[in-house]
Amino acid sequence: MMEAMSSISKQNQIREYWDVVKEHEIDPSWRQHQSADYLAYREKFELAKRREYLGPFPLSIEIEASYHCNLECPFCPRVAGQGERRANHMVLSLWQKILEECKANRLSAMLMDHEAESMMNPRFFDMVREAKSAGILDLWLHTNANMLSPERSARLVDDGITKVNFSIDAYSESVYDVVRVGGNFRRVIENVREFLKIKQDKQASHVRTRVSFVVQKDNVHETESFFNFWRNEPGLNMISFQECIDFSPFEKPDEDRHLSEAKLVQKYADSEPFHCSQPWESPVIDTEGNVMPCGVPIREHSKEFILGNMNGGDTIKSCWNGTKMEALRELHRRGEWYKNPVCRTCVKTLRQSHSNLLVIDKPDPLAEV
Repeated sequence: MMEAMSSISKQNQIREYWDVVKEHEIDPSWRQHQSADYLAYREKFELAKRREYLGPFPLSIEIEASYHCNLECPFCPRVAGQGERRANHMVLSLWQKILEECKANRLSAMLMDHEAESMMNPRFFDMVREAKSAGILDLWLHTNANMLSPERSARLVDDGITKVNFSIDAYSESVYDVVRVGGNFRRVIENVREFLKIKQDKQASHVRTRVSFVVQKDNVHETESFFNFWRNEPGLNMISFQECIDFSPFEKPDEDRHLSEAKLVQKYADSEPFHCSQPWESPVIDTEGNVMPCGVPIREHSKEFILGNMNGGDTIKSCWNGTKMEALRELHRRGEWYKNPVCRTCVKTLRQSHSNLLVIDKPDPLAEV
C-alpha cells in the first residue's frame, strides 16, 4: 500500500521545504552498501535539514553541468523564463576550480544537474568520473532519460554515479506528450529498463535508482497507475511523487518589494510558519559560476540573491561562510522568510501551488493504492 502524500491530505499549508516530495522505497538493497563515511555524512545532512548542523564547508553541492535541454516541459523554470539566460555548458576551467575546492574540503555529495539535462554537456561523463576520483562519496543525477543508451548507462555505473532519478511524470504516452514536451515516451521506458538491467548485470545494487512523478492537473489521474507500473520493476529502488511548482512568479519582482520591514511584519504576522533548511544544505553553482544559496530560479531582478561568483574571485567556502549567507540563515532561524524577496516569492509560490493541487481532484489524488 502506498501512503497518501501527507502534504496534500493532512495539511492546509506546506510548513517545511521538503514537504513537496514524498518517496516510497520499494527495494532497500542499495542501503546494504553504505560505508561509515557515507552514514556519517547522511546523519549530518539530516541534522542540516532541521537546521541543527552547519559545517565550515557544505555537505553537498548542486552544479549545473549544462543549461541546454532537449525538452520543453511546460512546468520547468527554463520554459517559464525562456530568454532570460544563455544556454551553455559549464566550461572546463570553472569545473576544475569547483572540483579542486571540493576535493580539498572533502565534499561528501554532489548533485550533477540543475535546471536542464546534464548529459547534453559533451564532457558530462568525464565529469562524473573526475568527481568520483576527487573522493566525492555521493554523486546524484536527475535526467529525463531520453539521451540514455546502453553504452551511456554502463558508463554512468562504471564511472561512479551513486543515485539516478528518472523524471517521467506519466503512465501513458498521451499524458507524457503533454507534460514532457519533445520527449519520446517509449524510448524513455526502454532506456530506464535497460539501465536497470545493466545495473543488475554489473551487480551494482549500490546505485540507488528512482522514478519520479511531478503531480499536476494533466497527470494527477495517473498516479496510481504509475506507482503500480513501476512498483515491481527489478532494480528499481524508489518511486517519488512531487507537488508541481509554478515557477512563473519568479520571473517578475515580488509585489511586496516596496514595503518597509514594519509593513512586511504587519502583513505576514498571521501567516503560517515556514521552515527552510536550504541555507544549511546545498548551495548551487550555475554554468556562469554564480553561487546561490538554493535552487530557486534567479533572474535579472533577483540577482541580489546570488552569494558570489567563482569566475570573479569568490570561492565556495567564502560564499558559504559569507555575510550574505549568514544573514539568510539568521532570517530563517527567526522564521522571517517574508523579509527576503526571493524567499517570500518561494514560500508564496509553494503554498499557492499546493493549494492548486488540493482542488484538482477529489478525493485525495494520492490516496492509498
